[in-house]
Amino acid sequence: MKTVSKNIRLEKSQSWSLFMQIRVLLPVLPSATLIDKAMAEYQAVAGSSVRISLACLRNGTSTIESDLDIALAQPETIRLAREAEDDGIDACIVACFSDPGLDGAREAVSIPVIGEGQAGLHLASLVASRFSVITTWDQCIPRIARLVRRAGFGNKLASVRATGVGVMALSNDCVGRMVDEAVKAVKGEGAEAIVLGCTGTGENLPAQISAAVRSAVGVPVPIIDPVPAAFAFAQACVTTGLRHSKVAYPPTVSVRPEYRFAPGAQP
Repeated sequence: MKTVSKNIRLEKSQSWSLFMQIRVLLPVLPSATLIDKAMAEYQAVAGSSVRISLACLRNGTSTIESDLDIALAQPETIRLAREAEDDGIDACIVACFSDPGLDGAREAVSIPVIGEGQAGLHLASLVASRFSVITTWDQCIPRIARLVRRAGFGNKLASVRATGVGVMALSNDCVGRMVDEAVKAVKGEGAEAIVLGCTGTGENLPAQISAAVRSAVGVPVPIIDPVPAAFAFAQACVTTGLRHSKVAYPPTVSVRPEYRFAPGAQP
C-alpha cells in the first residue's frame, strides 16, 4: 500500500488540529500516473482547510474496467477504509466511478465514506431531470447502466455512451470524442446533463467539454466531474457531522478474523 499526503498550510496562528482530513482511496495498484492525476485533482478542489492523503491497493488490478475488477478491488478497499478510521481520518472517498467496496466499507467503519460514482449521479440529479453518462469501452455500458439503477437513478438515465478508449488512455487528447458523445446524448436522447463516468481523466477536462458542448447545442449543459462532487459531499458530511446511517449499513455480526482481505495481508 502506498500512501501519499499533501499538507495545505493554514495561517501561522492556526493549529494543525483545525485541518479536516480526507483520505482518497484509489482502488487500484500503485501507478505514478494515476496517483499524480488523483492528487492533482483533489488538491485543486481541497481548499485551504483540508488535508488530503491518498492510499492505493497492495493487491488488486491496475485499472477498474469490469465487474471482475470491482470484485477484486473490494476487500483491499475495505481494509484501507478501516486503516483510515484508525488513523483519525475524518472521511474517505472511493476514487473510482464504480465505487468498489463502498457498501462494505460503510458497514466496516463509522466515518463517512463517499463514492465518486454515487456523488456524481446525485449531483447530476440536482441540476437536471435526465442525464447521460460518458464511459470508456462499449462493454462497460451495461455495467454503468446497472450502477445507475442500483443508485436509484434509473428513471433519470437518458443513456450511457462510450468513447472507445480505456481508462489509461482517457485524457485531454480525447476531448473531441467525449464532446461528440455528449452532444449526441443531448440532441438525440434528451440528456440535460452529462456525467463523466471515469475519473482521473485529465487536467481541466470538464471545462473543455463544457465549452465545446455549449457551442454545439447553444445553451449551457452541466458537465459533472465526480471528483469535485465526491469531495464536496465528503466535506459536507464532516462539516455537518453527518455520516452514513447504521440502520442502512449496520456493523457486521462478526469481525471475520478468519478472513485475510487479500493474499498475504493481515486482517
